[in-house]
Amino acid sequence: MYWIIIVFIASLFSTLIVTPIFIKRLKEVGMTGLDIHKPGQEQVAEMGGLAVVFGFSVGAFIAIPFINGDLVSLFAALLTITLTGLIGICDDVFGIRQKFKAFLPFFAAIPLIAIQAGDYTMIMPFAGPVDFGLIYPILFIPLGIAVLANATNMLAGYNGLEAGLGFITCGFIGISGLMAGRPLVYAIMFAMAAACLGFLKFNKFPSRIFPGDVGTFTIGAAIASAAIIGNMEVIGVVASMPYIINGAITSFSVILRKPIQKFSRVENGVLVPPGRGFVSTLYFEIERKFRLTEKGVVYFIWAIGIVFGVISVLMTLAQVALGA
Repeated sequence: MYWIIIVFIASLFSTLIVTPIFIKRLKEVGMTGLDIHKPGQEQVAEMGGLAVVFGFSVGAFIAIPFINGDLVSLFAALLTITLTGLIGICDDVFGIRQKFKAFLPFFAAIPLIAIQAGDYTMIMPFAGPVDFGLIYPILFIPLGIAVLANATNMLAGYNGLEAGLGFITCGFIGISGLMAGRPLVYAIMFAMAAACLGFLKFNKFPSRIFPGDVGTFTIGAAIASAAIIGNMEVIGVVASMPYIINGAITSFSVILRKPIQKFSRVENGVLVPPGRGFVSTLYFEIERKFRLTEKGVVYFIWAIGIVFGVISVLMTLAQVALGA
């Protein structure tokens, strides 16, 4: 198992090396965004997720010789992740209308659909094995990629939130894959976790670079792809619950046709969310219940991610013990 350590270290140090380069170059070309929760709203390098993609790719390709199994599935997953990241790049550069951005990841899932990735029979809580037949490749695969890509993109906007939660979620799924003996899962997840960790050094409070949609979309696609090819969909869903909860809160607000106000305001260092009449999010709900700084909100959401990550690992242990 030594090779997964090599993969992790390669992804980590690749990201640590290239991120400062991206910070400099992105600022030079004017690819910046306002750090809205800071006094003066400093311009920060945007689209830094390119560094995450680079670091992840280095680790993922180093893993290839050590995968004694279905390389076709691995390459299909990497292609889906890359295509989803490309969608993020297009949105960062050109700005894609929300209704199109929500559905474009369906097309990125085509490589996984083409190879009929995953097992049509899923282990469902309280129900046991359930055979979904053709519904799985036709509906579940593209839906999984689209939902998680968009969900990770929606839970964003605070220093360190995206990279830190990406590291936590991918790390716990990687541990679950390791315990279950699924090398495709832990190769992808540990490569992405390491890339997120390396990026976090520059993305944490006070952030020097933002991941942009290319970063958030890629993280979501990696989680979904790993879960699908490793037949660990339920584990992936549980570990990703912070993203899913936030997506559900936001979607419900949109259904109620509430107007959108994307940002909280800062009063004496504490974040004050929009009123109840606006579209809500997980972080707005946290801010309404607790008087927290930006760092406090991020740490709170990280803690939620750790709780669900631990639950996903315990579920994996139970499945392994039962031979599922």
